[in-house]
Amino acid sequence: MKPILTYLSARTTGLVLFVITAQLSLANDQPSFERVKVYAKIILPVESLREGSHPIVESWIARKLLKRGKSDVRAVTHWIRLAEKGEKTTRVWDAIVDGKGWGCPVVGRVVERTRDGKIKVDLSGWSPGAPEIKGQTLAGEIGSRRIAVVDTGEGDESGIAYVALFVGPALDTPKSTQN
Repeated sequence: MKPILTYLSARTTGLVLFVITAQLSLANDQPSFERVKVYAKIILPVESLREGSHPIVESWIARKLLKRGKSDVRAVTHWIRLAEKGEKTTRVWDAIVDGKGWGCPVVGRVVERTRDGKIKVDLSGWSPGAPEIKGQTLAGEIGSRRIAVVDTGEGDESGIAYVALFVGPALDTPKSTQN
């Protein structure tokens, strides 16, 4: 009986050590808070193109906007990584839709990473009055997401824009920047 108990005890200890080591390894593989990035995508309540040559509106974005009564929307940008503090502001969108000016270019950046694991972002542009999304906050973990509404002051649906925000791993650098 004693050899069986010794064997079971050794197996249990080995299993516990294996599980702990695996968990530590997985924890070490997770990106640190500073290494996750915020991505933005501009969505407009305009008719979608049929060709499929434009950026897609992901299902989670479409569902959230449908709850707000918006079923006909189009993404006018792909996911764009926002500049971090200390980097030049990212140009998120040039404000051109179907070859026509929709408004003013949109720029954005991460302005703060709080001690409690939150990330704050600012985006501005859209119209000459330069409406802004200031202090939009997301959890600083991969997969966090939200949609912000921008009212450019036009007074009707043509002046509403949506910004989908998503936290993910660092993939690339901003493509277009300004001071």
